[in-house]
Amino acid sequence: MREMIPIIMDKSFNKLCMIDDYISFIWTSRYYSVGDFELCINSDMMSYIQQGFYIMREDDENIGIIEDIKISENEDGQEMLVVTGRFLACILGRRIIAVQTQLNNVKISDGIYTLITDAIINPSIPARKISNFTLGDYESTDRMTQQLTGDNLLEAIQSICENNKLGFKVVYDFEHSIFIFKLYEGIDRTYDQNENPYVVFSNLYDNLVSSEYEENYTQYVTDVLIAGEGEGLDRKTVWVSRDNPTGLDRYEHYQDARNASSNNGAISEQEYMNQLRGQGMESITDFTSAFVGEVDFSSVEYRKDVNLGDICVISNTEWGIHIYGRLVEVIESIDNTGAYKILPTFS
Repeated sequence: MREMIPIIMDKSFNKLCMIDDYISFIWTSRYYSVGDFELCINSDMMSYIQQGFYIMREDDENIGIIEDIKISENEDGQEMLVVTGRFLACILGRRIIAVQTQLNNVKISDGIYTLITDAIINPSIPARKISNFTLGDYESTDRMTQQLTGDNLLEAIQSICENNKLGFKVVYDFEHSIFIFKLYEGIDRTYDQNENPYVVFSNLYDNLVSSEYEENYTQYVTDVLIAGEGEGLDRKTVWVSRDNPTGLDRYEHYQDARNASSNNGAISEQEYMNQLRGQGMESITDFTSAFVGEVDFSSVEYRKDVNLGDICVISNTEWGIHIYGRLVEVIESIDNTGAYKILPTFS
């Protein structure tokens, strides 16, 4: 039987109690964005629960911040606390990109680290600083060009990571009492490589219990006209496209980037147009596809054989669907009977 034991900690990360008697516990991990949790417990645990306290599991490096506490009563008259919150990466959402930031042909990791450094680690306004916030050592090879002003820091990082297939999280180092922002990339476990063991979920192997597949073209964009500074016919515009489709295969989108500025010529025309192109490419999207299913992990162990961000083989031979999907979300849940379920989403 799989166990999920929540541990409550105060604002200084001192462990207060271990909760082994709860009504239900849901722990949702995400690759491109912030994970969250929901814990339902008896109301007599109220003294251990406060907004801003933390919740952790011994088997997961993610830690949740308690953000919402509700007292409710079920149909049997039993009072319970419903405690919800998000993982530590939500701290990034408490900051904005306060000054115009130019990221010109920089490594994606360096660009993200610059945003965090300016907003949290070494800001010009001391009150914005989080003194024990540090950066991991991941270094990307791909590069980016973008200008950002006024964006929410978390939303900006989420957008950059999703467009570049990177995961991110914030963890806490108990030994050194520091927050660490980490970028990471999932492992390829498909038939297209020979370095890592394959991970296959299929009805043929009886480890795909139920499944739901969806393709959605409503937000599909292939070409973007991005408009920067200026007025009327003098406004600076540029088209960007991924594959230069034509006719019915072309899906256009207009993006207003008036907040992107050349600072009265301080930024060269070429640099400015490259920034517009980079920002426009952020709006180009593939059709969305998602494969959601209940899988049997008796032969494949989550966190050991496969982890968040890994690319796996998903096959439903009855539907004729065989795809390579990245594990972008995992919902783990358990109730007071000990029934453990895991619901992955591949995209």
